[in-house]
Amino acid sequence: DEIVGTFRRWLGWGSAARLVLPGWVARFLYRLGDLAAVLGWRPPMRTNAAREITRGAVGDPSNWTSLTGIHPQSLAQFLALNPATVQEKWFAGLYFAKPAIFVVLPFFWIMTGIVSLTTGYGNGIGLMQSTGAGMLSAPAVIAGALADVVVGALIAWRPTARKGVYAGIALSLFYLIVGTFLRPDLWNEPLGPFLKVLPIIVLHFVALAILEER
Repeated sequence: DEIVGTFRRWLGWGSAARLVLPGWVARFLYRLGDLAAVLGWRPPMRTNAAREITRGAVGDPSNWTSLTGIHPQSLAQFLALNPATVQEKWFAGLYFAKPAIFVVLPFFWIMTGIVSLTTGYGNGIGLMQSTGAGMLSAPAVIAGALADVVVGALIAWRPTARKGVYAGIALSLFYLIVGTFLRPDLWNEPLGPFLKVLPIIVLHFVALAILEER
């Protein structure tokens, strides 16, 4: 609590709400972090971090101080000498948005593909037939669904995430351009099926901007 409060004051923010999680919830979240690590990501919230938090900061700087004559600064003193910039504030604000983005994007693409192959298959065929696709309707729906699943899997796997995000942008633009040519009336739909593609593309660019970890 003290460390979080120190950093928030450094960033110019107010106090954060304090939420104490039951042990089983915390263990579940740590396991989710372990799962993300299996996919190549580097989340700080893993079971190894839990062990370190339990062990605590046990280092003793007295020997180092006696040899060097240097007294370590406190965290507050160090931060006071290094005022927070807009970069730190952006990073802190995006810190929890990053895992949300890289969970939502794979979920979006993979579930879109699954729905297209299962419960939404009939609707997809009907939509394609309305464009005059005829015999190509079923292959087009299946190909699009498989492409969606592949994009989602690429984004979920950290080593291929960048390629997956670029593929998601390209596929979204392809759907938008081809869809505009075949069914321009969908731009005028109340639920905005084409208009919603625009913020989806922007979210992919945000994902690219915050993908790097080092």
